[in-house]
Amino acid sequence: MEEETLQVFFFSHPLFSIFITLYSLILIYFPNDLLRIFLSPVLLISGALLLSLLRLGSTREPNTQPDKSYEESEEPKVFLVRESDLMGGFVEWNLRAPLEVIHEAYEEEEEEEDPTRFRKMERFPSLSVCYPESDSESDSASSSEFNFPEIGDWNSPENMGFRWEDDEGGIGCEVYSEANPSYSNNGVETKTRKKKVVLLGTGWAGASFLKTLNNSSYEVQVISPRNYFAFTPLLPSVTCGTVEARSVVEPIRNIARKNVEMSFLEAECFKIDPGSKKVYCRSKQGVNSKGKKEFDVDYDYLVIATGAQSNTFNIPGVEENCHFLKEVEDAQRIRSTVIDSFEKASLPGLNEQERKRMLHFVVVGGGPTGVEFASELHDFVNEDLVKLYPKAKNLVQITLLEAADHILTMFDKRITEFAEEKFTRDGIDVKLGSMVVKVNDKEISAKTKAGEVSTIPYGMIVWSTGIGTRPVIKDFMKQIGQGNRRALATDEWLRVEGCDNIYALGDCATINQRKVMEDIAAIFKKADKENSGTLTMKEFHEVMSDICDRYPQVELYLKSKGMHGITDLLKQAQAENGSNKSVELDIEELKSALCQVDSQVKLLPATGQVAAQQGTYLAKCFDRMEVCEKNPEGPIRIRGEGRHRFRPFRYRHLGQFAPLGGEQTAAQLPGDWVSIGHSSQWLWYSVYASKQVSWRTRVLVVSDWMRRFIFGRDSSRI
Repeated sequence: MEEETLQVFFFSHPLFSIFITLYSLILIYFPNDLLRIFLSPVLLISGALLLSLLRLGSTREPNTQPDKSYEESEEPKVFLVRESDLMGGFVEWNLRAPLEVIHEAYEEEEEEEDPTRFRKMERFPSLSVCYPESDSESDSASSSEFNFPEIGDWNSPENMGFRWEDDEGGIGCEVYSEANPSYSNNGVETKTRKKKVVLLGTGWAGASFLKTLNNSSYEVQVISPRNYFAFTPLLPSVTCGTVEARSVVEPIRNIARKNVEMSFLEAECFKIDPGSKKVYCRSKQGVNSKGKKEFDVDYDYLVIATGAQSNTFNIPGVEENCHFLKEVEDAQRIRSTVIDSFEKASLPGLNEQERKRMLHFVVVGGGPTGVEFASELHDFVNEDLVKLYPKAKNLVQITLLEAADHILTMFDKRITEFAEEKFTRDGIDVKLGSMVVKVNDKEISAKTKAGEVSTIPYGMIVWSTGIGTRPVIKDFMKQIGQGNRRALATDEWLRVEGCDNIYALGDCATINQRKVMEDIAAIFKKADKENSGTLTMKEFHEVMSDICDRYPQVELYLKSKGMHGITDLLKQAQAENGSNKSVELDIEELKSALCQVDSQVKLLPATGQVAAQQGTYLAKCFDRMEVCEKNPEGPIRIRGEGRHRFRPFRYRHLGQFAPLGGEQTAAQLPGDWVSIGHSSQWLWYSVYASKQVSWRTRVLVVSDWMRRFIFGRDSSRI
């Protein structure tokens, strides 16, 4: 328990964020850049050392008290123990000793019998479990000769007792055990079979679920084609050498808690069979000992967290000629291609037009990933590569293609405008309203909203336009009648609709939030306990907390309208209907009050933040599964009796960042708080360092930032 507490202390200690933020604010106001360069590593190292001291101070000192010993004059004390503990010790001894040795031991005790000994406590544990074959006549005769119980009498472990004492008959103890119902008739302790949980995927949702799950009653089987968790927000930094690939990955076996029985299979699931409760997988390591590459795994609970793949929109040439940025391997390939482009452009015998084509980098997609990669690549080229390849300085060009009217459309308008202006100043060509229609090995074709098609020569393309459904999820959706959806539909408890004991998290699923107006009649009936046809304010308020838990859009709507509670909403509806003095409301007035609430129902964004919160939520539900079966803690069932076992999942938005290059970042935090500039960049450093899944990756990432700050990025291609 102490080790788990210490682990939690280190994974999310607030002092880390405080130190980094404090140091960043100090460094921002240093006028001299040299001080910022040489002083920041010192500050970061000192903060890490201080946290190490806090870790040493938080560990408990070993017990230095001497072991308590009994005086010769003290009376022996009696200790009561359970039969499970007692039988465990005897069975272990019996397994290691031949039957003849055990008989001889009891024979010697009979020869040295003490008349003061407690005869009524001479009972023996069962050996029939260890020696079931000892049912011959010779064994029975030997047992009777040495006052040894008959074989048939072994199966009676209740009310056993024995006594220990030293050679002089002084110090000792008497132990007596009562019958334990955990033993079956044959004397074997019965154990409840652990429920088997199969987890598909090791991304944000899967790693968060595995990291939070803290119940030893489950057997967890993790299946994924990669045996690590990758911190994907830093993949754009990996593409340019700002952060090394090894710094953003953590072995999945290191993430699970020690008291959880977890095993990992490096394989890819290609089929889910909900009828037989099996998943069919294909090994990533080739054939097994039987010459088979495919195998199946059964489950009691299935957690699907496979994520999504890049969406190509079936545009010709995208799969063959574009780079994606979803995995660590993608980032490594992009980094190698960038260096290759500069090396090829430096070779003799090429004309200037061909060199420009090789050094033209195109980014498709104006979302956070595309914008961050474009800004990271711009810094890599202008801060490092132009010094190593001076002839290529005026030949490099970066183009960003976006089909919408603006980039970063999910951010505040102020951030969008600042990003577009900064890219224009930096020389990044942003082409808005351009939709890619075709890609070949040297050119990309884009069509504007006016219908004009332009052809752009390129040296490398990075495709970052959204996500699509994986084939295994498509096949599973067809089996359960969801073939016309883009992602698995789940309820508010992350259960896949139409399936038992199957959950889906992250980018592969979307929550199908029930609407208030669909259940308005059931809500009214549940609140109207007297069946009077009208609701008093008291009756309505009794169910409002459950309604807000069950339908999160109610709270969002009240917040958007600046209302303090549901009472304000009802008063507004009654005023509009001309019955503002009524203390009761009928179903029509309730409909009028809540008719606009469902307008706040929105799909959750496909981000790591959402997936991580879903994984944490589901793991906590699994931890409390048995407790909540007996004592449900969720809202009332609108269309049934009783309560739901758990509260539904509620996403809590913590903010989002958009690095724009040049040590500037745009931050949008809850409460309509927007920050743009160098201060937000240091806040970005602080948050991303503290969000690492282990201290190993945290130290590696911070050290990579320090190395880049002092020595620049590494342009070697290994």
